Amino acid sequence: MKVIFGEKSPSFSAKPANMRSYTRAVKEGLNVLDKKVGIIIHNNSVPSAKSASTGIGSLFSVNARAAFVPFLREQGVTTIQQEPAYLRRLSDPSPYDPISTSKNIYTIPLEVLATDEYDNFLSDKTLKAIQDRAALRDDEKVDYDSVAKDYELALREAYDTYSSRTHQAMSDETLMLALDFSSFKKRNMKELEPNAIYEVLTKKYNNEDWHNWDEQDRTLYDHGEDSPYLKQLREDLRFEVEYHMFKQWIAEREIEKTNKLYEEKGIRIIADTPVAFTPAEEWLNKDLFMKDYVLGAPPDFFSAEGQRWGFAVLKPDLIFNEDGSLGKGGEFLRKRYESIFKDSPGGVRIDHVIGLIDPFVYNKNEKHMTPANSGRLYSSPYKEAFEQYAKRNIDEHAAILEKIVFPAAAKYGISKDMVICEDLGEITMPVRAVIDKLQLTGLSVTQFGASGYDAPARNVIMPGAHDNKSFIEYTDDFFANAERSKHGRDHFIYKTHVLGSDTVTQEQNVHEYREQIRSDKKQFMMASFAELFTSPAKKVQLFFTDFFGIGKTYNVPGTKKDCWTLRLGSDFEQLYYDNLAKGLGVNFPEIIARAIRQRGIAFSEKHKNLLARLDKFTQILKS
Repeated sequence: MKVIFGEKSPSFSAKPANMRSYTRAVKEGLNVLDKKVGIIIHNNSVPSAKSASTGIGSLFSVNARAAFVPFLREQGVTTIQQEPAYLRRLSDPSPYDPISTSKNIYTIPLEVLATDEYDNFLSDKTLKAIQDRAALRDDEKVDYDSVAKDYELALREAYDTYSSRTHQAMSDETLMLALDFSSFKKRNMKELEPNAIYEVLTKKYNNEDWHNWDEQDRTLYDHGEDSPYLKQLREDLRFEVEYHMFKQWIAEREIEKTNKLYEEKGIRIIADTPVAFTPAEEWLNKDLFMKDYVLGAPPDFFSAEGQRWGFAVLKPDLIFNEDGSLGKGGEFLRKRYESIFKDSPGGVRIDHVIGLIDPFVYNKNEKHMTPANSGRLYSSPYKEAFEQYAKRNIDEHAAILEKIVFPAAAKYGISKDMVICEDLGEITMPVRAVIDKLQLTGLSVTQFGASGYDAPARNVIMPGAHDNKSFIEYTDDFFANAERSKHGRDHFIYKTHVLGSDTVTQEQNVHEYREQIRSDKKQFMMASFAELFTSPAKKVQLFFTDFFGIGKTYNVPGTKKDCWTLRLGSDFEQLYYDNLAKGLGVNFPEIIARAIRQRGIAFSEKHKNLLARLDKFTQILKS
């Protein structure tokens, strides 16, 4: 039991009157500051009750809807940014290198398949067996191998049950589901059938890269719809294709249902999408992609030799026709982005938007990346391989965003400012010009040296995201580096000097305040979180490890071991409040109150009643 509001209670939510007062104060403070708060958490990291867990999290789960999302709303959160929603590889759980654009089946809440909503396609016995196995595993870590086996068991049983019932006198419930599934197949067969076949072929070859398959499978769709081999394969795999469609049908139903439910609660889902294409897309559309050049990143401070991502690149001359209309590649892009925005009422984060403006490419056939075999595809006219693709002005660099991405967003009611353009990396002149011309919503990441004071109002500001260390780990390193070297000390002094200026209140002496930040890690973290709210940026995002005060890394770029597995445990609420009492995590009343006071005495006096309430809750959370 923990003490909340002076009384013993198992959770904050056990005191609804006090909780409502707390939430009102937090929301009022955010409104006064004109700030919106969102959390970044991937589905696999979402918590569930230990007895109801299937080994992996999902925002679509009954438990998330009943407990986790209401908890977030109590803290004033209005958006949840997810990971890319595509089908993951069995060899690598990274959501940023998926196998195809089919939906991630691990977001399907298996428990709903054992209810009347799906006519009990999944038996209670199978569901309980999966939940019992999951209960024996660490609920703060995802075991993807075990999850994959359990999901295959459950979804195959659900499909087999459905199939057997359609060959009998169907109940009204099964009939309605069958009609809905039939409609889904008619709408989506052309898009999803190749993904289904690709998935089957990866298992046939035990290899997810189509380049390593036999020629007849490598070129399956290259010979047109009349290919005898394609016709025969479709016949041979008709049940596997339908099984794939069945899983995708359930995933789409759950996405639509969950988006609606969360919007009613005041939460909007933000999608994430890599600018890279999946191997299944490249396999199916070889004529759209460059043969020798692939997407990467140039040498920089983090990678002396550059980063060889190996992602396919659309042929530039196929994106737009000479008259400016969309070419075959442009139509392909348009459909891709429309499908993303359709499921994302809160907007979309585009990973590496630089790749849509001024992509860096290299020759994949060369062993090492050199200036001779790599460069900016659209802004290297002096390179013979790229001169035909050179863009002549900023409008041409902005064309993909202006003529494809933003119209796709507008089709589903998503405004330009709701498209988060991840612009981290080398910002070339054309990229900077497009950002300024279109006033793109970019990212200001304080771990990467961004100062809150300099963050544009249109930007999203955050301490870090999925590729960063947790803020606790970052803070430990920051203080340790200050002791190790003169450079580390100089950086420490400079950053804390600026941080002190940005977050000091009128009642404090700035010099004394800076010394507090420099001598106490918890004071430094508090000031760093307050910096997000004193900045001009109107949107604040917090990765779940920083939100909850967890000092663990979720993903280390360039490695695979123990990445993407970290998950909130079933005691997430207890963890949050216990960590706040330790000075870890985000104490919203405290940082909101500091941000209000930072605006001056007159502004503080205007909101003195609100500040009194925020101060009361600040102390409660610390006790």
